[in-house]
Amino acid sequence: MAKVGNYVQRDYHNRFRSKQKKTWSDYNKSWSQRRQASAAKAQQLRNVAASFTTISVQASQANTSFVMQNQGTLGTYASQTAALSRYNFLA
Repeated sequence: MAKVGNYVQRDYHNRFRSKQKKTWSDYNKSWSQRRQASAAKAQQLRNVAASFTTISVQASQANTSFVMQNQGTLGTYASQTAALSRYNFLA
């Protein structure tokens, strides 16, 4: 008899009764597979989030570097230290 979700479906008819008896190990295996699938999906989401964070940081660094290179002078920044403090050194 097939499992529906985490519930072992009962068969009340003798004619169609399953030959194999369901046990707690079947139930535990089902939950184990579900937990593994959930953990894999969560890991994929973490990888995507890390990729977006990396892309965002690199884009911010490139933009700051581009502005500093093309500004000529320090402009609105009071000093070179203030200008460099805007640059994100996470990489």
